[in-house]
Amino acid sequence: MKRILYVGWLGFNNIGDELMWLLFRDRCRAYLPDKHYDVIPSIPGVDIRNPGPYDTVVLGGGSLLIPGYIDVAYQAAQKGKNVLIWGSGHDRQDFPVFDAEGKVSANLAYTGGNEGTNEKLAELVRKSVYCGVRGPLSYQFLEHSGVDMAHAIISGDPAFLLPAPSPRKRAQESRTIGVNWGTAYNRIFGGNEEKVEQQLAEALRKLISQGYRIRIFPVWGPDREACKRLYARLGDKDKVELDLELYHHEDLLDRLKSCVLTINFKLHASYLSAAADVPFICLGYRFKSIDFGFSINLSEFVLSTGDERLGESILDRVGRIEKEAAAIRGMFYTEQKQYRLLLEKPFLEGLL
Repeated sequence: MKRILYVGWLGFNNIGDELMWLLFRDRCRAYLPDKHYDVIPSIPGVDIRNPGPYDTVVLGGGSLLIPGYIDVAYQAAQKGKNVLIWGSGHDRQDFPVFDAEGKVSANLAYTGGNEGTNEKLAELVRKSVYCGVRGPLSYQFLEHSGVDMAHAIISGDPAFLLPAPSPRKRAQESRTIGVNWGTAYNRIFGGNEEKVEQQLAEALRKLISQGYRIRIFPVWGPDREACKRLYARLGDKDKVELDLELYHHEDLLDRLKSCVLTINFKLHASYLSAAADVPFICLGYRFKSIDFGFSINLSEFVLSTGDERLGESILDRVGRIEKEAAAIRGMFYTEQKQYRLLLEKPFLEGLL
């Protein structure tokens, strides 16, 4: 029996990371015979630095193209294990500045004593049987790190494997905006979550005055306190709902379908919104958010948390969604269809 180790940030009840593991597990169940494969997630207690017991090591979805996780996969490759990079991405807190060609102008490779990580990454990708990264900025990170790009593709995030919503008549009377709020402990663009919360609240008050209802929800346990603060700041119990339940992703998808649009802090809340066929505004708080926006050609709906006029930008994008919702949904469908094929390639081609 072949043993597969799926490496991700698991066991901490974060809906995004757990979602990507479940999507990988479900693909394994669909494509691999149970009697021949045993798939193990990297929950607490599993020693990911010891690849010995495994035939295949998968660096899964999430921001895992960082030194610690790169080293885990590199060591597995050095010991002759079958290694895949499956929808992983790079993340950092520096806001990317783009040149005239739309490329990140700064060198994204590691410096300051971490140059060895670049060399390990290049060797890891060369030895991997599959390397698919989350978006074009993660792809540029590979380029800057000295990776032979003949061995890498932009596969999209594993969340693109969520089932496409079935056609349905949208309730024209729906005026509910889903709002995902939370915390990254101020490790965000602009470095000030209090300021972002204030600007978000001001925008939401104006939307309430326009007839919208607001539903605030978290996707991670530590996000609940931030959600409570935003609810209290709005001070309108008739028009604002606070839902602190941490739903399974399928249940959250169902709840999002009743929204006309969403405004999301955490990255995978926006992926879930897209999967629910609901246009979103992503509060881009780190590099990975920008990467996501570019991956689906909707970067204008990712707003930096360092934006001094964030509240005004939110209202502008809501207005655009009101006018362009059908085109945005069409973009979701097109991009999801493309990425699904790339994410399923390792299963279809027997690379595991």
